[in-house]
Amino acid sequence: MVFPMQRPDDEELVALGAQPQKFRRENPRAFGLAVCVKMPNGSTIFGVSRLVALEHGLRFGSTQLLSHSDKWYEDLEEAESEIVRLFKLAAVGFQPEAEPNGKSWKKVVALLGGAKDENNPRVRWKREMKLAAGLREIDLDIRSNPESSIPQVVKELKSRPPNALLVWVDWVANPEVFTAPFLAARPGAKADVLGTRSGEMSFDEHLAELSMHLSEIAPIEEEPDPQPPGPTSWADATILIKNLISPHFILTDRALKMLPGNPYPDPARMFHFVSRLERVADSYFTLKGQLGVSVADFSMTHFGIEVALFDGELSPNDVEVAGQRLVGVKAIPHVKVDDAKDPAHCGRIYFAMDGRNFRFIVDHIGLHDYG
Repeated sequence: MVFPMQRPDDEELVALGAQPQKFRRENPRAFGLAVCVKMPNGSTIFGVSRLVALEHGLRFGSTQLLSHSDKWYEDLEEAESEIVRLFKLAAVGFQPEAEPNGKSWKKVVALLGGAKDENNPRVRWKREMKLAAGLREIDLDIRSNPESSIPQVVKELKSRPPNALLVWVDWVANPEVFTAPFLAARPGAKADVLGTRSGEMSFDEHLAELSMHLSEIAPIEEEPDPQPPGPTSWADATILIKNLISPHFILTDRALKMLPGNPYPDPARMFHFVSRLERVADSYFTLKGQLGVSVADFSMTHFGIEVALFDGELSPNDVEVAGQRLVGVKAIPHVKVDDAKDPAHCGRIYFAMDGRNFRFIVDHIGLHDYG
């Protein structure tokens, strides 16, 4: 991670051995740098540094590194605190935003309160708070004076509920006016209060508390270990897939009969997709169907599988579980295990969503020939 910081002043440049009074084309710059290093023993360390460089032009090798004040941490939260500290010196034009065509960021609404006066410190807090949120890939939507427009704010929270809601109790007298309708629109989401009624917390204390809540909303996870090779035959895949069966993840007799001798040519790949679908089903069961977004969006965001909720070419029958036909429960949603391939390599997992028992019922595992 690299971000531009405010230009080093002449006093610092002189202390680093430069001569600003003689500059003609030199361009002094400062950058923040953060790295994550995987050590040979398997441990991870985090480095944070402020670099000061003197550019003498675009010619390769013409830039002079004047300072590299690096700090190293074994604890991620300590490294993050140092990054947030450097954000206070970030260049004025630097703004956190998602990369074009990249993963979309979570949205969190923060009701900060306070006057609209630009000299009010709470107004000046906004940028540094947004930068801290950007570190967690969160778009922090800060609202000042929410109690001056309660109907409008509540309407937006109900019609377009964000991923989480934070309310500062220092200046918002009745947080429940906002948290209650938000939770009604998005059950199970995070809605929390920050600050103290006494209003005695400093900005640094507010920023530290905000960072704590942001880490809960969007935890930073280490890269998972490489995907294990998986089963090499459908006999092995059949055993592993059957082991996934649980109250929230059912396979119909039809699906079970398809496993031995399945025509899909890559049993390991199919098993990995089935196992990811089982994890989606587990979330669906645990949250009683209240995922906050569609199953398709949830599956792609959290488990990297593409789920289509409709198939206009199909008119499947109701699924049967243990000889009982579930009226109105049809296996129309499906996981795309590769697409735009020839029929012999285009895989599909068709399943039904049982909204009464909050479970997935798989009725087809194999090639794209469900009918």
